[in-house]
Amino acid sequence: MGETLKAVDGVADGLALEADAFGGQGATVCLWSARRRALVCPANLRRKPGFDAARQQAAARGWPVYLRPTGGGAVPQGPGVLNLALAFNAGRTFTIEDGYRLLTQIIRDAIPADWTTGATPNSFCDGAWNLALSGRKVVGTAQRLRPIGGGRRRVLAHAMIMTDGDVATGAAAVGAFHHDLGLGPIEAGVHTTLSEMLPALAEQMSGVAASLEDAALREIMRATADEASAPS
Repeated sequence: MGETLKAVDGVADGLALEADAFGGQGATVCLWSARRRALVCPANLRRKPGFDAARQQAAARGWPVYLRPTGGGAVPQGPGVLNLALAFNAGRTFTIEDGYRLLTQIIRDAIPADWTTGATPNSFCDGAWNLALSGRKVVGTAQRLRPIGGGRRRVLAHAMIMTDGDVATGAAAVGAFHHDLGLGPIEAGVHTTLSEMLPALAEQMSGVAASLEDAALREIMRATADEASAPS
């Protein structure tokens, strides 16, 4: 996959990369994909009744569950999923909406296509800042902001990009996990992949990763420069 996109063995390794970046000081861009499949969900979901049993049942089906610090919902991870994570410091005027605008703009810049932004009903980890092609979700986003003093905050912004492979299997795994937790249904058909919608990219994932990294560094520099020049 090239040096920019790190192929890690398991999801825990990828989440560790993001945790290190979030715990650091400077601007960091992480791009990773896991070789082994798993589900990842926000840490606050473990407060839901029945979570431990649902987690055990998911693992028994071959989908171990890992927790992440950002919000959103449960998602499948593994081959065919590219993760983009940004960590940087922002000023007091930087909002969570600014973070989502920055994240989605990076993807629009790096992967030119007829993207639309908005919710995709019955998709996993649905949200107002999904990116879709022809009405089907390709990218999910999540974020966390942490105060670091002086009115500034540390930002962790994450995008999950479905690049190729069998989306239906992952959607079914999330759907079963949702069922065990009493959450809403998931429909496989509302999702798609970059390779399905943009076939010319199918053999160019290392190039896509490099474009994402370049766009991310450029947009982070622009956003932090805007913050520095904004009136206090």
